Amino acid sequence: MALSVALTLALGAAIADAQEREKAAGKAPKPPCDCDVWCGLFAAQPDESEIDASEEADHLLDQLQIAFPEHRSFRLIGENSEKVFKEYECWIVPSKQLFLKIDSLGTHPDKSGGVHVHLQLWQKDHVLLKSETILRRQPVFIAGPKWGEKGQLIMVLKLMEKTIAPK
Repeated sequence: MALSVALTLALGAAIADAQEREKAAGKAPKPPCDCDVWCGLFAAQPDESEIDASEEADHLLDQLQIAFPEHRSFRLIGENSEKVFKEYECWIVPSKQLFLKIDSLGTHPDKSGGVHVHLQLWQKDHVLLKSETILRRQPVFIAGPKWGEKGQLIMVLKLMEKTIAPK
């Protein structure tokens, strides 16, 4: 027992010492990462037959067609992935005009391993949507503004396969 307390104290001192060295060198200590997220921006159309997506987004097409049955085609027009850090805002920019701000509220306490986030969907300098959700392995679909005459922009957000930070 005394040995584990001594090891814990030594480890804590080593971490604090490393953070002090980073501060002294002018580097800010790295914040803990909650997860890596992927975001894809799709243009959906009701009457086109073309379906185009990247390898990352290809498996989402069936789910997009179920979630948005009024549209028959989906074209990936932008994608991006970012790390989401605790207590820091993260901006995901899949296009020049439509982007997403994510604030992590920490890992979700249930056993699903999700991350609780606050989302803001922006178009240029206007907020279109504010919401909270739990990001998990399943995608979150966000219906965006109209696109062309009959189309719509759809933003898809999901955890990347490799990461969810431990508690």
